[in-house]
Amino acid sequence: MKKITIVIISLVFLHTSCDKDSIDLDPRGTISSEIVFEDPGFAKAFLNAVYNGVPQGFGAPGGWYMLDAATDNAENSYTWPSSNTIFNTASITANNSPFNGLWDNAYFQIRRLNNFINNYDDLQGQDEINNQLKGEAHFLRGYFYSLLLKTFGGVPIISVPQELSDDLSVERNTKEETLNFIVSEFDIAASFFENAASTSSTRGSWDAAIAMKGRVLLYEGKYPESAAASKLVLDNTSKTLDNDYESVFVNNEASEVIFDTQFSDPDKTHWANLFNTPKSTAAVSGWGGTGPTQNLVDQYEMKDTGLLPSEAGSGYDASNPYAGRDPRFEASILYDGSEWKGLTWEFRPGGSAGIATSGDFTRTGYGMRKMIQEDRNHNEGSTQHWIHVRLAEIYLNYAEALIESGNDLPLAVDAINTVRARVNMPAITIASQSELRTRVRRERRIELAFEEHRFWDIRRWGIAGNSETLTIYRVDMDSDGNLIGDGKEIWETRNWDDSNLLMPIPQEELDKNPNLEQNPGY
Repeated sequence: MKKITIVIISLVFLHTSCDKDSIDLDPRGTISSEIVFEDPGFAKAFLNAVYNGVPQGFGAPGGWYMLDAATDNAENSYTWPSSNTIFNTASITANNSPFNGLWDNAYFQIRRLNNFINNYDDLQGQDEINNQLKGEAHFLRGYFYSLLLKTFGGVPIISVPQELSDDLSVERNTKEETLNFIVSEFDIAASFFENAASTSSTRGSWDAAIAMKGRVLLYEGKYPESAAASKLVLDNTSKTLDNDYESVFVNNEASEVIFDTQFSDPDKTHWANLFNTPKSTAAVSGWGGTGPTQNLVDQYEMKDTGLLPSEAGSGYDASNPYAGRDPRFEASILYDGSEWKGLTWEFRPGGSAGIATSGDFTRTGYGMRKMIQEDRNHNEGSTQHWIHVRLAEIYLNYAEALIESGNDLPLAVDAINTVRARVNMPAITIASQSELRTRVRRERRIELAFEEHRFWDIRRWGIAGNSETLTIYRVDMDSDGNLIGDGKEIWETRNWDDSNLLMPIPQEELDKNPNLEQNPGY
């Protein structure tokens, strides 16, 4: 094994705390890689640094605005974020893409993992601990490549340590080759996890590896294979859907979470509460941030009937438009009349958080409640976790894969109904493939709102450029809180370019590597 020097901090602390999930790296000392890849405590600390590099939705490329603001689910109240200036204007270039940082970060972490995997057979811990660490390394490598695949398409597959003397001008692999490598990584990870020590949701696991395999296969249209992977998770996981939907996103111990990034005071926080608490003249006022659209609000069904408000016989009352909705509406959306943080929120024109066209007040007449900590001062750092994978998504991945396969449609209906039953929504019934496709897509939109799925869903479904996706509505309400007409008006019509189905390869990467081929349209 080639001897290298690896920078690590607080060596005594790291070694004595190897049973903890959160060990920070900080350059105060150096240690030979021979020890790092032999001692499980140091090896775990090495992987902790990689986990810290896993992107999460309270950071880039969204951070200030949540990525759903670049979809028909939301509109940001700030004028300057990338959602408004780049994504929604179809102004993405190889120089300004908010995803440019992903390429550099992913390959930086992949290089770390390649070195770890090349040396992990030297680990001298117990087998179940060694297997856990080996599984995590392959899970993380598969995870980073899955981010690259859905963002850029086929990318260079680099799976061995590179030396400066090596030819680094590698070409892109095809999408199929990249997909196959990712699937292989998750399979290898799962095989290690089968004989590994148990761990928390902040680290890779058998559930996470197979769930991610199912997701990646779904995204790439491998429907039978995706259904099989998701079914494997559903049949074998110990995870269960939480009874309280709202608490899932603010409770680190939520029973359905498969893989997440957790935060804690005082040194690891984020600012989602401040950035997304609505702007107001009342006692509580945040920075505005993410405002759900009327487009999204209109997709929340009536609880008693399971029908959309626009459908005959739904039970919708325009004089009380927010009553009797799917419970996930109340848990996700702040609306005119919402009781939250000890206040009654007024989003009507002239209200304390009234709809506006300038400043940081909501553009849509709504605020984002989901994921925001009601019991925490929004001016302090936020500590709610970011969920990368949870059980409800696996049910919906499974249902969609079955529907697109045209097989076992009753099983797809059962999976959708399992998710709906958690919030006591009426069960759907068996229908045609096209009707079920509509239902599962709506269910994903509601269940997974603001979790960064919509951005990718509208691209893989080919609807990102449809007029109903690009036409953004806000509530149309008078100063007394009464809806005007049908209660919605056009806020903006966004632009779209088909090249935006994939993000561009960063220009600086093309400049460094002439063998990289840019995605079409950039």
